[in-house]
Amino acid sequence: MGYDSDITASSDAISDTTMSANVELEYQRRAGLIGVNADFSYTVNRFVRNPSYDTDDPTFSLGFDKASGRTTGTLNFSAIRSSEADAVVNLYTTSWDYDTTLNVRYPIISRYYFTGSFTYDYLDYTNTSGQPLVNLATYESSLSLFYILSDERDLFVTYRYRFEQDSNDTSTTDDALSLGVHGRVIWDINGSLSAGYQARNPQGVPPDGTAQQSQYADLTANGSLSWNATRKLALTGSVSRDYSTTPIAATTDTTAATLAATYTVREALSVGIGLGGGENRFLGPGGLITGTDEERLDYYFTWNASVSYKFNERLNAKLAYVYFEDWSNYAFAAFRRNTLSLSLSSRW
Repeated sequence: MGYDSDITASSDAISDTTMSANVELEYQRRAGLIGVNADFSYTVNRFVRNPSYDTDDPTFSLGFDKASGRTTGTLNFSAIRSSEADAVVNLYTTSWDYDTTLNVRYPIISRYYFTGSFTYDYLDYTNTSGQPLVNLATYESSLSLFYILSDERDLFVTYRYRFEQDSNDTSTTDDALSLGVHGRVIWDINGSLSAGYQARNPQGVPPDGTAQQSQYADLTANGSLSWNATRKLALTGSVSRDYSTTPIAATTDTTAATLAATYTVREALSVGIGLGGGENRFLGPGGLITGTDEERLDYYFTWNASVSYKFNERLNAKLAYVYFEDWSNYAFAAFRRNTLSLSLSSRW
C-alpha cells in the first residue's frame, strides 16, 4: 500500500492512496536436456478516491532452456497485462504485451562464438483513458560475434535489425552496428557495455495526412554494469541510447542513465539508494507539439531510497520512496511525482 502524488504522470497531478496485491505460482523442471520454466501471476490494483483506475492484471510466461551441448539457448513466451502511468503520453494506460524471444549461442573455435536472437513483440492497448493510442508490433533480430580476449573478458561486434509496424499502418526500419566488451569491463567492474551507430527509416503516411517523417541517424549505446565495492556495498549502473516508437506513433531519440547502491547493514537489514536521468527527443511531424512547429523535448530526473527487512526465510518487508520530475516544452508533460509504498512479500 502507498501514496502516489500523480497517478497519470501529467500536469493534472491526480493524487491517491493505492493498494495492490499479487499472487504468483512458479514451476521449474531441470531433468533432461531441456529445462522448463512456467510462471503465472495475478495482480490487483486499487485506488481509494479514483476507482475508475482500478485494474486486475494477469501475467503468463513459459520458457525452455538448453544449457548443454554445442548449441545452447532459450525460447520464451509471455503475455503480460500491465497498468501504469506512462510519462511519454502522460496517461494511465492498460495494455497487453505479447512476446516471443529466441536466444542461441554457438561456438565456432576455441576463441570465437556466435550469439543470435529473434524477438516478436505485440503491444495492445486496452484502456487509454479515452485517448487514441496505437498498437505496435515489433520484429527484432541480432547477430553477435564474440572474441574471447581472456578468461575474464570478451569483445564483440553486433548487428541489429528491427522493424516496427503500428496500427495506423505506418512503420519504421532500424539498422544498428555496435562494438562492445562483456565480462570484466574495467578494473573490478563487471557487465556489458557497447556503443555504435544506428539509422532509422520511417515508411507510410499517418491517417491525419501529415508529411512522411525524415530518416534519422545517430549514435547508439547500451550497458549494464555492477561493482561489489566492499562485502556490504554493491553498485549497479546502466546507460542506453536508442530510437523508439511511442504510443502516439512518434519517433523518440531516448538517452537514459541510472546508478544504484545497496548497503547491507546486517544479514536481515539493507538500504538502497538510486538516481537516474535522461532525455526524450520527439522527432518528425509526429513529435510536434499540437498547434505548433516545435518538436517536443523532455528532460527527466529521478531518485529513490528504500529500506528492506527480512523477518525470516518466508517474510520480507520493504519501505520505498521515489521522486520523479519531468521538464518539457509541452506544458501538459511537465510534472513532479512522489510515490511512497510499504510492501510485504512471502515466498513458499
